[in-house]
Amino acid sequence: MALWIYNTLTRRKEEFRPLHGNRVSMFVCGITPHDVTHVGHAKTYVAFDVVARYLRQRGYSVFYLQNVTDIEDRVIEKMQTTGRAWKDLTAEYWRDFQDAMAALRCDSVNLYAKATDYIPEILAQIQGLLDKGFAYVAEDGSVYYDTTRYPDWGKLSGQRVEEHRPGARVAVDERKRDPADFALWKAQKPGEPAWDSPWGKGRPGWHIEDTAITIAHFGPQYDLHGGAVELAFPHHEAEIAQAEAFTGVRPFVKVWMHGGMLMVSGEEMHKSLGNFWSVADALKAVAPEELRFYLLNAQYRSPIDFTREALEEAKAAYRRIRDGVGNLRAAERAAAEKGPGDEGLLRATLAAMERFREVMDDDFNTREAVAVLYDLVGAANKAIKAGVGRAAAWEALRALDGFDEVLAILPRSAAGSERVLAGLLDFIVQLREDARKKKDFATSDAIRTRLGELGVGLEDTKDGVRWKLT
Repeated sequence: MALWIYNTLTRRKEEFRPLHGNRVSMFVCGITPHDVTHVGHAKTYVAFDVVARYLRQRGYSVFYLQNVTDIEDRVIEKMQTTGRAWKDLTAEYWRDFQDAMAALRCDSVNLYAKATDYIPEILAQIQGLLDKGFAYVAEDGSVYYDTTRYPDWGKLSGQRVEEHRPGARVAVDERKRDPADFALWKAQKPGEPAWDSPWGKGRPGWHIEDTAITIAHFGPQYDLHGGAVELAFPHHEAEIAQAEAFTGVRPFVKVWMHGGMLMVSGEEMHKSLGNFWSVADALKAVAPEELRFYLLNAQYRSPIDFTREALEEAKAAYRRIRDGVGNLRAAERAAAEKGPGDEGLLRATLAAMERFREVMDDDFNTREAVAVLYDLVGAANKAIKAGVGRAAAWEALRALDGFDEVLAILPRSAAGSERVLAGLLDFIVQLREDARKKKDFATSDAIRTRLGELGVGLEDTKDGVRWKLT
């Protein structure tokens, strides 16, 4: 079965065929560490974490590269308003981003590349564009890309050059030959951080860092470029123009993937609009797995309207899946080898495995993948009521663990430290049962109360008392 991905460049789904056999080079536009990481960022990076995870599960060797824009207009603005050094600012917010990604289990990136570590590559690319006539030096020492020299400008986004003439959508800048031209190198202004260059002290433009980084690691052409849809123009358009003019190789990227925006009451999430939710604040309301579940309960190209009510609904839905998986794990530990519910559960497991692959092969449709989990958990609950055997439960759990290799939303499987925790809880529950049999109700009640305080609930079943996380 082939994997199909919607390519923004061609505006259709295409069968994915890497440039170099089994190897996949994948780049996603990274963070500008000038403020706290918000849920809109999380939507993008959770989505592409799943892309990388699924490609690897499918057998591809993926090198996932993400840039870090550690010098940019917004960093300088923050530096000027706070009086802090830019390196201190970016270090603080980079730590915040790392903490958010760790909490959300976004751990598939192979390399985070900071823009300021690639100044030599940036300078070389700018000089190459100047040598080929695709760039020019302004009077103040800034360098601009000449969009009139690149005939395919707008091919990714569909934007027309005419839309960027004076009086259209771009303010007049006397340093530019054409309003659509963009900065490759920005001349230093008083008090700004700067690096030496052949055109005077300055710093990179926003767009040039990405092509310098990706060409350094991947060469003139690579497989997948991801990012939020709002970056398609002008950022990704500029990347294409720079890279293809510099290397002469087309297309620069085979497949362009763009994620839908996170909206709040119909507006894009922005701190200036007062609708801003940091990841840290969101994680005060829900657990990390619940937030990740919420973000994945939509296909990556779809927008999400973020509300507290929707988050609470997702939290409840997630817990039904979590509890179902927990019940199945408990049943597997306590079950006999075979049970009356086995046949139905084994059929459901096979169907779920086939369906999961089918929907993920259809442009990484995580919404339908979550539905697969619902169906399998529902089948497991029926099998448990009928009486499930250890082997059938194990097969279902193996399938669920395989799904979680990609989605990373389920409670951790009982392996390593989790297996130890499960064993300890089983032991504590047994101690409580022993106390009840001895009519030592004070000890029995104390154990139940303390477990409840720790987020562990107890429930009576026909097979005895079982624990579950609440």
